[in-house]
Amino acid sequence: MWRKAAAVALVTAPIALAVATGVDPALGTGEVHGIYRAHPDATQWHSLLLHWAWVLFVPGMLGLLAPIRTRGAALARVAWVAVLLGLATFSALMVIDFFVLALEQNLPDAQAAAVTTRFEEQTPTMAGWQWPGLAGWALSLVLVPVAAARGRVISWWTAGAALLGTVLYFLFAISPVPVNLLGPVVLAGAYGAAGWQLVTRRPEAGEPDVFGAFRRRLSRICLYAAPAAFALGMLTAPAATSDRPVVLQLSALLLHLGWLLFVPAVLGIAARGRRFTRVAAGVTVVALLHFSALMVGDTADLAARQVLGDAAAGRVGETMGGFPLLAFGWALPGMALSLLGLIAVTVGAATDGLAGRWVPVLTVAGVAAFLVLAAGPAGVAGPLLIGVAFALLDRGLRAPAAHQDRREPVDQTAAVSAG
Repeated sequence: MWRKAAAVALVTAPIALAVATGVDPALGTGEVHGIYRAHPDATQWHSLLLHWAWVLFVPGMLGLLAPIRTRGAALARVAWVAVLLGLATFSALMVIDFFVLALEQNLPDAQAAAVTTRFEEQTPTMAGWQWPGLAGWALSLVLVPVAAARGRVISWWTAGAALLGTVLYFLFAISPVPVNLLGPVVLAGAYGAAGWQLVTRRPEAGEPDVFGAFRRRLSRICLYAAPAAFALGMLTAPAATSDRPVVLQLSALLLHLGWLLFVPAVLGIAARGRRFTRVAAGVTVVALLHFSALMVGDTADLAARQVLGDAAAGRVGETMGGFPLLAFGWALPGMALSLLGLIAVTVGAATDGLAGRWVPVLTVAGVAAFLVLAAGPAGVAGPLLIGVAFALLDRGLRAPAAHQDRREPVDQTAAVSAG
């Protein structure tokens, strides 16, 4: 089941990338400011589709790495981290296009440029978001196909085609149509072939599952690390956006990392669960990738308030919040399905006998506390309750599996079944 879901993600991600690249309003113009104001609809579609493309690449690439056992395991470890922490973070940066559009719809070019420059001068944000995002994005596109070919998940010809598509995309992404579509089209063919090979090939019998052991170990660590980062993010969040700007940036980064670290934790639960748990985990993983990305908006709002003042920055925020594609294609489903998904996954784990009934009860209480309580010391209650639930769940995951799908080995990436 997870192989088919990962294959679907591998096919749809480059298609979304091709469409996003084709509708980019800045193609070949050389314009720096004002282009978004002139093309608001194209800007929103471009940014949303680009974000979705990179989000879909995450479960697709994790699924492509999953069958690797011993051969290629060292490279797969690096690629796995690059995908989870780098590529996922890079997808978050697409929200800045919506922010710039909101600036241009409320301000003259000079003021919009001043806010953008101030945002780019925020060292904690650049070091925590842009640098690892760009590095992880590039490493993912290069290392994943090579690791998959080394592990005999895909052919070397397929890996070569994926690398060629990546090079073409790097070179021509902002060129005029149709030159800019060369990379996405080649990537679509390469990852379509990779998805087919992922579904039809099986790992060699008898090869020790070295890479699988690495993923399972990190999943268990993230059962504790995700609620901890979540709690620290809530604890350090200032009462007002303009208070302690460096602390606000660190708080936003911790919250982003907290939601991201829930991804391997959820995947580890899904590996031991039955169908409902796997489907719930798949939806939750994709939702978490959307929700974690929104934290960069806090630092964008900070830059606006530092340059424009609270009143003007508030108008920019209202405009940004009113974009329907951002609200309904990204923000609302990301938050709602992340929180409901964590509950559904723990309910499934309890139903599957992996946890006691207190685990979903504590998770519900933690989600409710997060929604009701403000940031600061009181806001820590929500993540702590979820942390206790996940710690109890870890005890159940240590026990021998009570069941296993006879059609294919239970695998940690089963959660992408809904992705």
